[in-house]
Amino acid sequence: MTFDYNAKYNPVLKINISDTSPSSVITPVTAAFDKRLPADITINMTLNGNTLTSILNNTAVLAAGTDYILNGNTITLKKEYLGTLSTGTTTLSFVFSAGAAQLLTLSVTDTVPNSVISPDRAVFDKASPADIPIAVTLNGNSLLGIYNGAALLISGRDYTLSGAAVILKKEYLSSLSEGTIRLLFDFSAGKDAEFVITGTSAASGLSLTFYNGTKKAQANTLSLRIKLTNTGNEAIRLSDAKLHYYYTKDGSQSQSFWCDWSHVGSSNVTGNFIALTVPKTGADNYLEIGFTSAAGSLAVNQSIELQIRVAKTDWSNYTQTNDYSFLESADSYVPWEKVTTYVSGILSSGIEP
Repeated sequence: MTFDYNAKYNPVLKINISDTSPSSVITPVTAAFDKRLPADITINMTLNGNTLTSILNNTAVLAAGTDYILNGNTITLKKEYLGTLSTGTTTLSFVFSAGAAQLLTLSVTDTVPNSVISPDRAVFDKASPADIPIAVTLNGNSLLGIYNGAALLISGRDYTLSGAAVILKKEYLSSLSEGTIRLLFDFSAGKDAEFVITGTSAASGLSLTFYNGTKKAQANTLSLRIKLTNTGNEAIRLSDAKLHYYYTKDGSQSQSFWCDWSHVGSSNVTGNFIALTVPKTGADNYLEIGFTSAAGSLAVNQSIELQIRVAKTDWSNYTQTNDYSFLESADSYVPWEKVTTYVSGILSSGIEP
């Protein structure tokens, strides 16, 4: 206590009052709640001799036993209450019998699960047309439509939707140009899905089997083993044929190409390195393998083999495991759709990234 003697006739008594009660503590002080995956949130309290008197959302008092459960030093915020909150940030105040109120910051989201299609790519042979079935897992969404560019496919004519299955009709698929077509599945929420169709024709059927000669995750050389076969119904001039091997360059160094051996002569096999304008998953470059006119023609049912090597001029490593066309599992020739073939610029086999 202190006396103020500045007032000559009216001395004033001043009393300093303070509250030294320790504040309670809550853990954690931030939490996240997703309305699509609702779950209770548990808060632990260190009371420091105090008691919880209320929990406030602004001025609204949460109902004990309904909005939350108090069990000793633990608070369980019920998912049913949390589900009523608006998305964004909400702050709850924990008020105690003494000491400062404690704040819990809640981040409330309402994430939308993506719909899924399976498979997400297929090959369509115009010489042997067949419908393409696609399983659709909606995850609570709905299919609004399927687009080829800006063109909307007609339900019941171009495709049918029955339960969890879409059937792309062979009549529509036969109308598409050869090469790669990308269809967009438009869903009511979440990310739309892309379906890649490779259209082929038996008249210019060029297919390949493949394996990687070097399978190390880190390698200073890409070693490609390719067997190319004419599965069409007419001979193919090899100078009209191209093959693409997609990979990540992993650096800015220049690169070298070698054909170590081929049935048509190593000197008649060419290689060009091309950077993708828009990088894809597993590819920012591709090796384009071609042939000179001296390579001649590939007769129906005839095959040739190619042994190819690629390296950077400084012999630094490539990371093969993140390359789109890399095949780790085979030690001999197997069909491999991730190395593509072309005849006169039209995709003949394989699926582009």
